[in-house]
Amino acid sequence: MNCDFIKSQVLKDTLYYRRIPMVNIDLTIPAITGNDLATSRFNMYYRQQARASFNYARTQLYPQAVKQYQYAVSQNFPFHGYELVQTFDPTYCKKPIISLYYDLYEFTGGAHGSTTRTGNTWDMSRGVILRLNDFFKPGYDYSKIILRTIENEARRRQETGQVQYLDNLTENIVKYYDDRNFYISETGIVIFYPLYTIAPYVAGIQTFTIPWVLFRDNLIIKL
Repeated sequence: MNCDFIKSQVLKDTLYYRRIPMVNIDLTIPAITGNDLATSRFNMYYRQQARASFNYARTQLYPQAVKQYQYAVSQNFPFHGYELVQTFDPTYCKKPIISLYYDLYEFTGGAHGSTTRTGNTWDMSRGVILRLNDFFKPGYDYSKIILRTIENEARRRQETGQVQYLDNLTENIVKYYDDRNFYISETGIVIFYPLYTIAPYVAGIQTFTIPWVLFRDNLIIKL
């Protein structure tokens, strides 16, 4: 989605051992121009996330990479440097509501890396991140609608050969459902499932859009 007022800041670094690159860090984070409190909170949140990622790379990935490098050298094996890469994608940008997700990709050798997704939906009138239940009237069982819609769509994808889900699909959809794993779009609420939870790695992060219309008049926040 085109969100012109959200800019990208790129933070990069490479950690070396004996002049050999061990860990490449490449983080793209969102930023908004402005001097109000909500904008400051938004920008500070993602700067802090970036600092945490840099700290993780230095204190955990780097020692692991050095150890792996030393082992590779001793066995005459090739060494592939580690990577920590972050990207983000805005999905709804009509103030005061801003929604986006960011993916953190980590490669530590092996056949492939792993991606962790995080969704954030902001109320910029207050400078706070919304929870999913903030969208609904108190007492409304929105998860029932969400889970039913997800299962119907997953079954459709499987029957049409789009995705081959893991066994026990119905149980896994419920087991790994986490209403923190969401962002919004103009068409509805998007729920995503982490890698390996309901589908094999090759299928990627599974996302499901639950149309706004299904919640009828139970929405508090009007978009």
